[in-house]
Amino acid sequence: MPAMIKTLVVTALATGLALSPAVFAAEHGHEEAIEEAVQNYVSAIYDVKPELIDESVSPKLQKLGYMPAQDGSGLVEDWMNFDQLKELAANINKEGMFDPATSARDVTILHHTDMIANVRLDAAWGMDYIHLTRESGKWMIINVIWEMPSS
Repeated sequence: MPAMIKTLVVTALATGLALSPAVFAAEHGHEEAIEEAVQNYVSAIYDVKPELIDESVSPKLQKLGYMPAQDGSGLVEDWMNFDQLKELAANINKEGMFDPATSARDVTILHHTDMIANVRLDAAWGMDYIHLTRESGKWMIINVIWEMPSS
């Protein structure tokens, strides 16, 4: 292969790698915006600020959780939509179930591209796996699946 063609191939490969979705997303501050959306979600609940749900959760939200059954028979499934989450955020911590200063809010971005992200959140209530999408340029949570510890 002539030297000029080799140079063009190497340049094309290098340019293609530089524009891969993950690299492109990282270069445009997506990780910070993804983290902010998830922190808004957890802060809405801990700090009793349901308005933060509007900032970080899509109205198309589907949330599925597993928690111990009250009778001790195993785990029960719980589905929630956007309005139910907002209602939960407005009420669940009114009496201090979670201490906002000390409760876990650990966010791990597992993978992201320019338009989608998969995140793990470790919070006081358990572990959430969260899918986000960019809607009109803003990162929004669209799916959550979570499990409360059984003990």
